[in-house]
Amino acid sequence: MPQDIPLEASEMLVFTPDAFAGIDNAPTFTLRTPTPRDKRFQRRLLNEEGAVQHSRDAMRAEMLRGLKALWGEDQFAEHSPKLEEFWQATDDFALQVKDDPDLVWEYDTALERACLQLEDDVAQAWRPLARMKAGNAWAGEANALSLVAVSVKSWTGLDVTFAPDRGYLSVDTATEIRDALLSLSVKVGVKEPGAAWSQLFLAALKRMYLDADTEGNSASASPSETAPASSKPRRASGKSRASVSSSKTLEPA
Repeated sequence: MPQDIPLEASEMLVFTPDAFAGIDNAPTFTLRTPTPRDKRFQRRLLNEEGAVQHSRDAMRAEMLRGLKALWGEDQFAEHSPKLEEFWQATDDFALQVKDDPDLVWEYDTALERACLQLEDDVAQAWRPLARMKAGNAWAGEANALSLVAVSVKSWTGLDVTFAPDRGYLSVDTATEIRDALLSLSVKVGVKEPGAAWSQLFLAALKRMYLDADTEGNSASASPSETAPASSKPRRASGKSRASVSSSKTLEPA
């Protein structure tokens, strides 16, 4: 969707998810042009909903605590250095690939598989880490709901009751909109039922924080970056300077 920089806060955008293209009486949404007050309120909603994003470093530290508690000192001493070496390799690769997108991830396959399996094992068995992962999942969901709640001014074509919350939609209303879009998508045979909600969220996100190619012409703030909870690296094509290998295979207890 083309990104236009609104000249005045009173300008509105009428938006229909592409998922409903060609469908009669498709839902439409009127999106406001967010002001600094709107952005502050969206952050307030996140706080009120208890949305806490745990950083990658915090997740890794908790994983090490869980590894020691679950497997004991000996297993921890054996496996934690290999896990930390794997994390360092993924971090180095992430930095290098920014400068050279043609880099390819290279790592001992068996060791990588064992490290990823160990991450999964600890995450499933160590309750504090499981709670942190659940918290991050909720933070992502709450971010989408709060963005829609603040950005959407009105809509047509959905059987959802408008329930204002201090001049905006409530998070519960945004949830009802999400569920109604899913139900309608299934009813009319949309190939990807969740696409309509994703497209509405993306439109709200673009409305709240302008596209990267236009933000240089605007004083609009960018959304805060959150560190990924997973260490799994992305792959590219080409030769990597981040190559690390090991002849030993990590075998979690």
